[in-house]
Amino acid sequence: MARYLLVGHLTKDLVPGGFRYGGAVLYAGLTARRLGFDTLVITASAEKGLDKIFPELRVYNFLAPETTVFENVETPTGRQQFVHHRAPPLPLDRLTRVLRRAEIVHLAPVLDEVRPEDGRIFETEFLVANPQGWFREVLPDGRVVRKRPDLSRAPRFKALVVSEEDLGGEESLVEDLLSLTDILVVTKGSQGAELFCEGERLFLPTKPRPVRDPTGAGDVLAAGFFGMLYATGKPKVALEFAQCLAGIKVTREGLAGVPTWEEISSCLERP
Repeated sequence: MARYLLVGHLTKDLVPGGFRYGGAVLYAGLTARRLGFDTLVITASAEKGLDKIFPELRVYNFLAPETTVFENVETPTGRQQFVHHRAPPLPLDRLTRVLRRAEIVHLAPVLDEVRPEDGRIFETEFLVANPQGWFREVLPDGRVVRKRPDLSRAPRFKALVVSEEDLGGEESLVEDLLSLTDILVVTKGSQGAELFCEGERLFLPTKPRPVRDPTGAGDVLAAGFFGMLYATGKPKVALEFAQCLAGIKVTREGLAGVPTWEEISSCLERP
């Protein structure tokens, strides 16, 4: 069984009446595990007993003073994201060489806990990322704003998945990312996704779905895409499969939306 290593912070996302766990490593990690991979999440938080909270996953948690906490606030100009607490950057130099050589290494930062250059410590031929955290900056008042990342020291990736929101309309960023990766996917929400591979640019629309909660859909898509790409080597097949999984995710709230074994099987059976 191939090892699938996910690297990034799990989060607490504030909601009315409390919080729910989130973070790309959880959405993508549960997806990868249900795809059949030997999945390990590398994170840092103040949470204890994560093995009991998420029994499907193996989690290596660098115990930290705080867990990263996000809140989405509706304002007259649209949704504004805030960070109330944040865990420290991940001490990836403490990872064993066995972990650094996992068959699939998936960087999934929510802020800057994993920097582009940190990918250089891994010794794998299948280094991938959905690096939304590289495109975020936290202001002194806790507001999250978009930034253009410094990718000058980033390693070579097998594949990257980013959103059009990450790109912020900067077409030159697409070229920067293509210089770092063999395959690039740019998601466009409910419209679909663009696939850049071997000099070609292909748009794949998605099937309309009733949207209850889009949170984590991009992470589910990323893990589905990377997992199927590893298994088949076929980018278009992998993206169509991943879009099916993401379409299921948006119909349910939070981590409950991660597709089940049965739903994954139904996506595999589609032509």
